[in-house]
Amino acid sequence: MTAEYIITFGLFILGLVILIKGSDLFVEAATRVAKGFGVSEFIIALVLASIATTLPEVTTSAIASYKGLSGIALGNAVGSALANIALILGVSSMIMPLDVDEIAWKNSLFMIAVTLYAWLLMGDLTISRIEGGSLILIYGGFLYYLYRKHVTLEEPSEGKENPKKDVVILFVSGLIVVVGARLVVDSAVKIAIALGIPEVVVGLTLVSIGTSLPEFANSLTATLKKIPNISVGNIVGANILNILMVIGIAALINPIKVDSGIYSFTVPLTLVVMMVLAISLKLNNRVGRKTSAVLLILYGYFLYANFK
Repeated sequence: MTAEYIITFGLFILGLVILIKGSDLFVEAATRVAKGFGVSEFIIALVLASIATTLPEVTTSAIASYKGLSGIALGNAVGSALANIALILGVSSMIMPLDVDEIAWKNSLFMIAVTLYAWLLMGDLTISRIEGGSLILIYGGFLYYLYRKHVTLEEPSEGKENPKKDVVILFVSGLIVVVGARLVVDSAVKIAIALGIPEVVVGLTLVSIGTSLPEFANSLTATLKKIPNISVGNIVGANILNILMVIGIAALINPIKVDSGIYSFTVPLTLVVMMVLAISLKLNNRVGRKTSAVLLILYGYFLYANFK
């Protein structure tokens, strides 16, 4: 084994440690922020946690749009939204059923509504700058609604932690998770290629899950810590961000040319996956193992349809 391989393997282990520790700090900070502001863990995960973990998707799609790569810009956003629910929540809820607050169902309906709106915008196979701007405005309105309805800013009482300090810790730990995820993916790609695994296989597997790895790590950590509201809230919030901000910013930079396959297959399948989640939440405020099985089967079908 050469020195280069040893260094690469060392970076993989380092990235894994950073990812795990960062996720642990992230979930703990989210819990403290929720208590400090007097709101549910779901709301904190829906907004703050999702913003921190969706940074890779935002930057990837924005850069792709700037370079004129519409397919990557849009595919990254929609593909991440699909993977977040079907794969990440599918795996998390298979490990442990996720019981959440009733507000989760209402926000899953909003997630479906904005995805339907984005799909309608894609009808002419183009998302213009004005249409992208409308997506961003909707997200601004969504944040304002949540702020007015759920957030009360109070000075911390004596002996009580300052939630604003924990917000900073939340974002810093979120960035640590992103850095850890990047190290894991980059080093894993090098190791796989060194082992003779074809680059196309590496691209379709390791690289494709790279931008969703922070959500995966944080949701899995929240599940294992038995904080399901953060696990589900992070995913629902990340998907709302993917549809409204990731696509919106990308379209604002350059109008997006929509691939017909994304319009006719990927987005409709993503809507089906979202509806499966919403129905499960409506019935019993839970994402159980039966729902998990359905989600994972749908994701398996997506992979089969794309890579057969």
